[in-house]
Amino acid sequence: MRKNRVITDFSDATDADLSLAASNAVKGLTGNASFNFTGNIFKDLEGNATDYYSSLSGLLTGGKSAVITKNAVREALLKSLNEVAIVVNQQADGDLLKLQSSGITLAEQPSYDQQPMPINFRVENGNNGAINVAVDKSTVTDHGTVFAYTPVTGAVADINGWTLKPVNGHSAVIKGLPAGVAYLFSAAYKGRDNDDLVWAAPITKYVSN
Repeated sequence: MRKNRVITDFSDATDADLSLAASNAVKGLTGNASFNFTGNIFKDLEGNATDYYSSLSGLLTGGKSAVITKNAVREALLKSLNEVAIVVNQQADGDLLKLQSSGITLAEQPSYDQQPMPINFRVENGNNGAINVAVDKSTVTDHGTVFAYTPVTGAVADINGWTLKPVNGHSAVIKGLPAGVAYLFSAAYKGRDNDDLVWAAPITKYVSN
């Protein structure tokens, strides 16, 4: 059986596609417990991605010198993205969910929309005691998001047994929770109807007044 892998060579990507690929990788790998990067491999990717985005903006008014700068930064970004992608393949060892969570494009997409763990799941206190929950868009085609929540006290281990709030997009506002009470929150992308939901690591949040 062919092992799942992410792309490691982005040299044929357009400038816009390379910038997007680098941005997705940085988002997917920031705080991702599935991967451990030694030295400055990931830090270099972050810096080169930022520099590349700036160099693309400079093309609008910079003339020939801006093109030379962009090309030099592009080579640095290609190198760092390649190094990070190789580590992702090594450490994921074919695990599709881990590979999808990296944000890096798969070398071969799965035959259907098997969803990864949500990217950049966040929980924030909103106005009037509401809780704002959100995730980044999935790296594969999704059909919205299911957010889950439950009081910390008496919480069951199975997130599917919490209060579920399905939405068609990637954010929601949860209202009506009692102020001062600690709640657990999680999220999962909606895939096919018969697919198991892949839940994000729960986040604990106290509801504000």
